[in-house]
Amino acid sequence: MLGRNAGLSEAQIAHVGDESPPEGTYDAACTALLRYVRASTRMERIDDTLYGALLEHFSEQQIMELCFEVGLAGTINRFHATFLTDVDGETRACPLPQPVRDAAERGWERSAGT
Repeated sequence: MLGRNAGLSEAQIAHVGDESPPEGTYDAACTALLRYVRASTRMERIDDTLYGALLEHFSEQQIMELCFEVGLAGTINRFHATFLTDVDGETRACPLPQPVRDAAERGWERSAGT
């Protein structure tokens, strides 16, 4: 839902988690952004090549804000994963891959005590 609200196409949403999305799915700025988010989330070193790719499209201020946002999202995700917090019906209704749905359902059952 958030991707659609941000203007992503169905193809872009379908490949957002891909290590190497099909050619032409994303423009150069979005590709650099996704590479950064993936590396940052995995706590990998952001090398000069990746940082340079970001600088081609974003200012240093924007990269600092991106770094903060990715870190904050990671913190929030870790909180939800730890405490198995429920999500609202609208979010829960988003189509998720089956393994993610299965894991979420186990979490919801555990948090409900069933």
